[in-house]
Amino acid sequence: MRRVPRPPEPATLSSDRAVRERTRAAAFYATWNGVDKYNKYAIYKAPDVKDALEAAFGFKCAYCESSYLATQPVAVEHYRPKGEVTIDGVRTPPGYYWLASQWDNLLPSCTDCNSPRGQDLPGVRATAGKANAFPIGDEADRATAPGQEAREERLLLHPYLDFPEKHLDFVWQTTGIDEGWVLPHRYASGRTSRKGETTIAVCALQRRGLVETRRRVVRALRGHLESLAFLKEAIGRHPDDQDLRDQFARGVADVATFVADDAPYTAMAKQVVAAYYDRLFPPD
Repeated sequence: MRRVPRPPEPATLSSDRAVRERTRAAAFYATWNGVDKYNKYAIYKAPDVKDALEAAFGFKCAYCESSYLATQPVAVEHYRPKGEVTIDGVRTPPGYYWLASQWDNLLPSCTDCNSPRGQDLPGVRATAGKANAFPIGDEADRATAPGQEAREERLLLHPYLDFPEKHLDFVWQTTGIDEGWVLPHRYASGRTSRKGETTIAVCALQRRGLVETRRRVVRALRGHLESLAFLKEAIGRHPDDQDLRDQFARGVADVATFVADDAPYTAMAKQVVAAYYDRLFPPD
C-alpha cells in the first residue's frame, strides 16, 4: 500500500440521485427490524466513481498494489463495510450504511484483497480477505450512527489518511524464503505497528502468489540498482567517459519506472531504492 493524495470527488456522489439513495437508506435504518439489510445501493458503482479511483490509483489495488488492469474489473471496495461488520467471526449488521457512497470510504480493490478466499499464507492454508472486516482498537467505540466513526481507533491502513511506509516493511535483502514478504514496521522501542500487522492479516498481504510476484519485481529492481552501482564506481575511475555517464542516466530512467505511481508495488520499490540512494548519489 502507498500513500495516495485524495482525488476530487466525482460529480455523481453529490447528485440528487445520491441524496435520494442516502435518504432511503437512512429511512430504512430509522425503523430497522434488527435483521434485514438495505440492499439497493447503486451510486458507488457509477462509472465516474470507478474512473476517478482508477486514475488516482493507476489501475492498482489500494491494498496490495497489484495491477488488475488486464485480469479483472475493479471492485469498488468499502473501507468501512456498508451492510454489516464481521466482529469476532460473526457478521454483525447494520454496518456503516451512512458511508455507502461517501467518497473517502470507497477504494479500488482486487479480488484477493477484497474477498474471503482460501490462501496459502506462511506456514498455513487459511481463508483470508477483507470482506466485511473493519478492526478497531476497542469494540465499545464501534460506530452505529453517523458521526460516531470519529471516535474509533482505526486499525486498517487507509491510503489517504495514513502513511503506509511508516507501518509496512518489505523483506528484500535476502535470497531466502522470506524475500518478498511484508512485515509490520518495528519501531526503535521494539514495538511493531498494530496498523501494519492488522492490514497484512486482513488483506492477506502475505499470500503466496502476491509474495512471489513481489519477489520477482524486487529481484529485477536489485539487478538494475547493482548495475547502477557498478557504473557509478566506473565513472569514479573514469570521470570523463561520456558513454559511462549515458549508461548511468539510462539506468536511472529504468529504475524510475519501478517507483512510478502506476507501477506495481511502489511502496516496496521505494524502500529498496532508498537503501541504495547514498551509494548511487553520494553527497559532494
